[in-house]
Amino acid sequence: MASCSLGPAIRVAVVVAVVVAASGHVRAAGPPMRLSKMTFVASNENVTEIRVAADSGVIDEVANKAHLAAVHAEWAGADGKPSLELTCERGELDLETNDLVASGNVRGVLADGRRFVGPSLRYDRAKGVAFTDAPVEIIENDRVLSGAGFRYHVRDRRLRLTGGARVEENRTP
Repeated sequence: MASCSLGPAIRVAVVVAVVVAASGHVRAAGPPMRLSKMTFVASNENVTEIRVAADSGVIDEVANKAHLAAVHAEWAGADGKPSLELTCERGELDLETNDLVASGNVRGVLADGRRFVGPSLRYDRAKGVAFTDAPVEIIENDRVLSGAGFRYHVRDRRLRLTGGARVEENRTP
């Protein structure tokens, strides 16, 4: 279960898609909840695996998804240390699986300091993989690696460009 915090002090649990009325009958969930300044956290034992914050969003209980705007997300590796950080214009967080689809000017930083930019990124929590099949650039010092996508294994910090790669030296992004 994901949790959602509204500001620094208030925490509420994200509810499931149906609400049981006092009479014991199950009724459909209400209209989507609109929230601002929210944070979702997924933990495993004492390690915070993923933290997704957004300026605003809509919780769709029926679809069990949060549709987010102005997103900042962070993932930890298996050791609990930072592995991946990103910002984007929009995100869709699956509240059951904690999978994330990031879109719109996606920018991120890998654990080793390399930066990346691209139009979209997906995170599959069960596999521990952040990936994209869209054109992406990885920036390291004065080199830019361009590829047709990448796979980043968050837990053990392994990166693989997919679909071919091109290297440009002495380019400033």
